Amino acid sequence: MLAVAAAPAKLNLALELVGRRADGFHLLAAVSQTVAWSDLVAAELDPAPPARDRMPVAVMGPFRGGIPEGPDNIVARAAGALQRRGVGRGVASVAIWKRIPTKSGLGGGSSDAAALLRLAAGDDWPADVAEAALECGADVPFALRGGAALLGGVGELLTPLPPLVPTVILVAVLGAVETARAYASVRSEELSDGSRAAAVAEALGKGELPGPELFGSALEAAALRVAPELSPRLARLRAAAPHLSWAMTGSGGAFFALVGAAEAGPVLAACRAALPGVPIRATAPA
Repeated sequence: MLAVAAAPAKLNLALELVGRRADGFHLLAAVSQTVAWSDLVAAELDPAPPARDRMPVAVMGPFRGGIPEGPDNIVARAAGALQRRGVGRGVASVAIWKRIPTKSGLGGGSSDAAALLRLAAGDDWPADVAEAALECGADVPFALRGGAALLGGVGELLTPLPPLVPTVILVAVLGAVETARAYASVRSEELSDGSRAAAVAEALGKGELPGPELFGSALEAAALRVAPELSPRLARLRAAAPHLSWAMTGSGGAFFALVGAAEAGPVLAACRAALPGVPIRATAPA
């Protein structure tokens, strides 16, 4: 049986680093929101699936470059995590249509894994599915649930929130950033207390639009250090729409800004003219 699911991108409306565990992983406080920009994941479900290391994974689409096919793909790891737990339906093969740029902080790979988990596990998720999600990566538990949430721990502690009020969100993917390198480049003075994420969560809880000064990622400075080519592109983006407040999501290199519906089209056109070839699009909370 063939089953298909959307795998939506996410934005970290706010991401703070609040400490570091003994194993080197950073503890964070963040508010994440899924948006209407998705990969597509198609799975051929089979009660007697092949072993994970033999499961075909085909990757297609405009952002397929550099993504492994086969057992090293995160969706194969997700299928294996369910298989080991004896949960859900078996997965014979997977095809992914990549529409979300990789290494952008938009969580496309994690969302692909979460989509596979949803397809294979069905509508009723035992606790094992959440465990499988965390085994695949710290962003996967949020991607499994979607919507909006306050995140803690390394990203696995979720407090659901009302979604961002309907608005137009412009997203510009200025380049690729290696997540591990960005985290490794974080300086002690870039840690904070989580109050900014808490303020964003409070605004969403009241059905209010958070102030733009609350948006952004604590990893921005580190991302600009490890990927210096982002800086001149960011300068051109801000010059093209100087009245907007552009904030980075995750470990970069995607930046986002909220814009009024009436001006979204002209601002989008101006940004694309300033940065030809850079993926820039309008989306919305989802």
